Amino acid sequence: MHCRSALLLASLWGMAGAQTPPDSPNLSGPLTIVLHGNAAISAATLNAIEREVESLVEPSSIRVAWTSSTTGAEVYDRVAVVRLRGDCRVGAPLVMTTRTEKGGSEPLGQTQVVDGEVLPFAAVHCDAVRRLIGRDLALQPSYEHEDLFGRALGRVLAHELYHILLRSTRHGTQGLARPVQSSADLLADRDNFAPADERKLSSSPETTESFAANGR
Repeated sequence: MHCRSALLLASLWGMAGAQTPPDSPNLSGPLTIVLHGNAAISAATLNAIEREVESLVEPSSIRVAWTSSTTGAEVYDRVAVVRLRGDCRVGAPLVMTTRTEKGGSEPLGQTQVVDGEVLPFAAVHCDAVRRLIGRDLALQPSYEHEDLFGRALGRVLAHELYHILLRSTRHGTQGLARPVQSSADLLADRDNFAPADERKLSSSPETTESFAANGR
């Protein structure tokens, strides 16, 4: 019997003193994602992340531009700053935490919220994602592991972008915006935002909520 691992809603992550996004952003420009990568992550995994995110937001007519660093002088129409945390090597040893050993939830991704305002700063936790998909990933051919890992990370990142773009902590009821996803959902050949959520994203004012894993 397949053991379902779920992504569950976790507490919001706030950061005092962060700046609130502008009230009237220019929607004509691309969404620039400033991705602070992990030095050990492979180019193949990074490419898979980018492909997956672009594919997921493309139906909403959102164009994505990627950069890995800023000098502080750049001006963006829309921006999201995302950091990959933990060990982002697909083959790194999996270390179980006390929380996961007891079946508790752990965040896969978090976006910062201050005084109820959703900010364009997020993190994706590579270790938590690897723990969630590890068993299913091991069943796939080894030459596909980096691409599949990047796909899973990209879907977690896209979920966080949903909250950032809509400036909302609410979830959808279907598709990738749901608060609960399984390892199989993250690794499936195809996943999407629901049509209703794609329409919301297409008229989003900017551009959160947390993603968490619970093994049971």
